[in-house]
Amino acid sequence: MKNLRKIRVPLAAAVLLCFVSAGASLGAGTLFFGWKTGAVQVKLREIDRLAADKYIGEIDSENVADYAAVGYVTGLGDKWSSYIPADQYEAYRMSSEGTGCGIGVSVTSTADTVRISIVYDDSPAAQAGIVKGDYILGAEGLTVEKDGANAVISAIRGEEGTDVSVTIQTSAGETETKTLTMKRATVTQKMAWGEMLSGNTGYIRIENFHTGVADQFQKALSALEEQGMTSLVIDVRHNGGGKVKEMSEVLDPLLPEGTIMTLREKNGHETVYSSDADMIDLPLAVLIDDQSISAAEFFAAALQEYERATLVGTHTTGKGRAQRTYALSDGSAVNLSVEEYFTPKGKSLADTGIAPDIETTLTNEQTANFYFLGTDGDPQLTRAVSVLQGAEK
Repeated sequence: MKNLRKIRVPLAAAVLLCFVSAGASLGAGTLFFGWKTGAVQVKLREIDRLAADKYIGEIDSENVADYAAVGYVTGLGDKWSSYIPADQYEAYRMSSEGTGCGIGVSVTSTADTVRISIVYDDSPAAQAGIVKGDYILGAEGLTVEKDGANAVISAIRGEEGTDVSVTIQTSAGETETKTLTMKRATVTQKMAWGEMLSGNTGYIRIENFHTGVADQFQKALSALEEQGMTSLVIDVRHNGGGKVKEMSEVLDPLLPEGTIMTLREKNGHETVYSSDADMIDLPLAVLIDDQSISAAEFFAAALQEYERATLVGTHTTGKGRAQRTYALSDGSAVNLSVEEYFTPKGKSLADTGIAPDIETTLTNEQTANFYFLGTDGDPQLTRAVSVLQGAEK
């Protein structure tokens, strides 16, 4: 697909409350029985006829179809809906299911740097000795400097079981580089993990709410309980969301019996997610920011509305629609907003988000280095711990 990434609606894999559906496709039936939107049918057929008869160049029909799909979804005027090209759909699908094929890392990137922010457990990268903070300089003969970050990141992805060479510069300030050859593998994302802070305050980071995060959260929670945790900070900053079922399962042990979230379809049908009466009764704080999106902000909103947690950080994004992913007949897919969702008290967060109970900001430099702040260099985390340990109210 030629240069489509320059104009397509962003995939927003980390920003959608995703409901992946393998079902509906825009099959050939519409060609025979008519379009649901007559104006679109008339205009596209007219352009197609003119181009076929008059255009002097070669027509790449698949490329034209991709651009037409981008235009259609963009025309909906919904920033949360998106078109996923066929060559990106499998990676998108795997990501939403909590897996991926590559060397097993997450990265932060700029135009001229790629830095590793997370190394997945038992991944090829972990086995090769790569650690958080290391820089990726190149892969498969490409370099970040000459070919750009996106090209290098794409080169690392590939078929399971194939070799990939990656050039690394360590984060320890060394100037020497090393090129490692690893075998690509399907790996499970590292989505939730914890550690014990001073004063028996536990800390759990939730990276997203993809498939499997509830199990990872429960393991982290149980480990901290065994260590004698007396209070808990949960971090959903820079969390782009995920699946409402996973989010509800994470919330269940933190909430009393009641509604967690309500989803309403176009026809008025509602789906309600609820928690049971079993609850861990610990003081809680939740870290949020303007990149806490979708499931992440509803997670925080539910704890706030039940008065179960103090929210610390900055205002969230404000997303009030859930998407479902529909695979199309050519291997591509569309993400469409198909449900509105509401907090336990029936509030929509669309375009409003939620405000923290205690506003605490990061500097621009701290925000740019979010994944590398460490527990001692993070003022929002420090503030949350201070609140939980009674140093302030």
